[in-house]
Amino acid sequence: MLILACATSRECVGALNHAASIDATRPRRLTMAGREILACVVGVGPIAAALRIGAILEAHPEACGVVNVGICGSFDTARLPLGGICVANAEIWPEYAVRHADPEAPEALDFPMLPQLDLTPPNHLALDPVAAATAMGLSLPPTWTTGPSLTVAGVSGDMARAECLRQRYQAATENMEGFSLALAARLANLPFLEVRTVSNPVGARDKSQWNFKAALASLSAILPTLCEKTP
Repeated sequence: MLILACATSRECVGALNHAASIDATRPRRLTMAGREILACVVGVGPIAAALRIGAILEAHPEACGVVNVGICGSFDTARLPLGGICVANAEIWPEYAVRHADPEAPEALDFPMLPQLDLTPPNHLALDPVAAATAMGLSLPPTWTTGPSLTVAGVSGDMARAECLRQRYQAATENMEGFSLALAARLANLPFLEVRTVSNPVGARDKSQWNFKAALASLSAILPTLCEKTP
């Protein structure tokens, strides 16, 4: 059984291309292309996602992997345009660090967040989306763009902040749940795959530059493509 983890019911409905609503409080079992899927709404932000996915994994030891599907911001809309699909090849939590008034003076913490997990640096989870997809029996298209994703508790509110993060971490996208979900999967020794669609440029608060409709519409292609049978 695959766990489908989405931040909101709207993203979950979009990912499943499902006319019916999804109960945000209760995972839903369904079948897609012969695969059993447990669709879960984990909430918005790293804390909600961590609490929710931890409870779900404890309740469902039969899970064989976690697939995170949702929307995100793009640090480079020329490379990753609105509505485009991006696969995370790393999850980074920039807030796990020493914070200074000068945003150009980052200082990483020199000890791990969990004693049983050795990450270098401690706020960086390297991901192998091809290996994860293969382990879950999924088909990952080579045409989908890959890049590092940043998980934040507060989204970037201006272009200066966005550019600072982009340069510091060479990030492709910004999200609010991925690191928590990837960390939980790593601790449970489960493969993890994160596929998101672009809803906005990171740092832009002018809603005329956003396109949530296109991002949500693009979600519907992800699971059917992943579940396609390889020749």
